[in-house]
Amino acid sequence: MARREGPVLGVSFGPESALYSFPGGHPMNSGRTRLFGESLSRTVEDRRGELSHLITVVRPEEARRDDLRLFHTNQYIESVEEASKRGEGYLDFPDTPAFAGVFEASLYPVGSSLHGFEAVLEGRFRHFFNPVGGLHHAARNRSSGFCVFNDAAIVIAKALDRTGMKRVLYVDIDAHHGDGVFYGYESDPRVIIADIHEDGRSLFPGTGEPSETGKDGAEGTKLNLPLLPGSGDAEFIETFDAAFRFMERFEPEFVFFQCGADGLSGDPLTHLRYSASAHAYAAKKLHELAHDTCSGRLLAMGGGGYKAENVDAAWSAVAKELASCG
Repeated sequence: MARREGPVLGVSFGPESALYSFPGGHPMNSGRTRLFGESLSRTVEDRRGELSHLITVVRPEEARRDDLRLFHTNQYIESVEEASKRGEGYLDFPDTPAFAGVFEASLYPVGSSLHGFEAVLEGRFRHFFNPVGGLHHAARNRSSGFCVFNDAAIVIAKALDRTGMKRVLYVDIDAHHGDGVFYGYESDPRVIIADIHEDGRSLFPGTGEPSETGKDGAEGTKLNLPLLPGSGDAEFIETFDAAFRFMERFEPEFVFFQCGADGLSGDPLTHLRYSASAHAYAAKKLHELAHDTCSGRLLAMGGGGYKAENVDAAWSAVAKELASCG
């Protein structure tokens, strides 16, 4: 009998995943990931399933204060900690309320993305997925759009400053423009960005124009591709193919993939009409690119998505594509 291959994909998920959850009926709450967690458990527990031996679930990990400083200012970090102790008010009115323990809860998305990045670099997994990560709106000195600390921007900083990588690729297919990452690295030619999102004229944060392609020596390293409200799989795939031709020219040393599920039809906050096929397509293409250019090194982060059935469908599709074929 042929020996079965070891784990290909690590997925960070556990009780700590539920901590990053805003109260009072807020869209960013732990209930949105419940169905995905159940699907993930069934997949890894079904020993007759084709993916059970290829996916390993690992407990979420906390970031350290020094990790936050890779991208965020000391003053901002301290302000979040103070708001967390008070347990009231807003970090970003009206989108991001403070609650008791918000600082500690926010350490898990960051720590889990960093752990996944390191696990891939060390060869423990070929790819890694942090579903509660991808908090792409937070800026260096402020929270924004449900995002307290920007794990995507922090892990990119780790790749650049602590490992010396010269070209990393960040691909964002969340319905909302990843403004915190984009403007955080707009002038850095080492960070290649391709962001497909709903047109900012109809959706927060109102940014991500095609004319924004990088500045101050990083011109041509960034790509914004806004889609009109109502766009579905056909429009997404056509646009992604255009983005892919841009991406592959740079031969990245690591691929970061923010796979927000809020572009699927029926999301209560957005106006796009994808199915999970869009996420499967993007994951498959990026999976192939990572193997072609950087020995498969890829970290996926969940991002938005405010209808539980959509989150389950989109992220299950991403996990399946990343686990299959190595």
